[in-house]
Amino acid sequence: MTEPGYSSGNAGTAAARAALVAFAGRFDVVSEFLDAPFGRHSADLSFVLDVMRSQPTAGKWFTIMTKPYSEWRAARWSPDGLDIAEMAPVCFRTREDVERWVFKQRWQHLIGALPLQESDDEV
Repeated sequence: MTEPGYSSGNAGTAAARAALVAFAGRFDVVSEFLDAPFGRHSADLSFVLDVMRSQPTAGKWFTIMTKPYSEWRAARWSPDGLDIAEMAPVCFRTREDVERWVFKQRWQHLIGALPLQESDDEV
């Protein structure tokens, strides 16, 4: 789950993972963000976002507007948190789309695989 060159062993990340473990199977929280990245969110999603956003800068994904109001990219901070270490391989046409991508990366880093939507179909 940890990428080369990025430490997940710091106390902040360990505490964040412990705080977020209860959300591992919560498709409703993921779906809420993916449906509406901006605006008011439930208490559960607000908690998850607060923990994600409070993580150390080093190695964290963030968004950059690369063309005024028409193109966004995701980038990742270097291990020292001072420079950009890498850019996501795709450009996004909306701020919402790049925010969704970054959310998924942070979720996978701190919580694990994205939960699957429960199906009403009987097997």
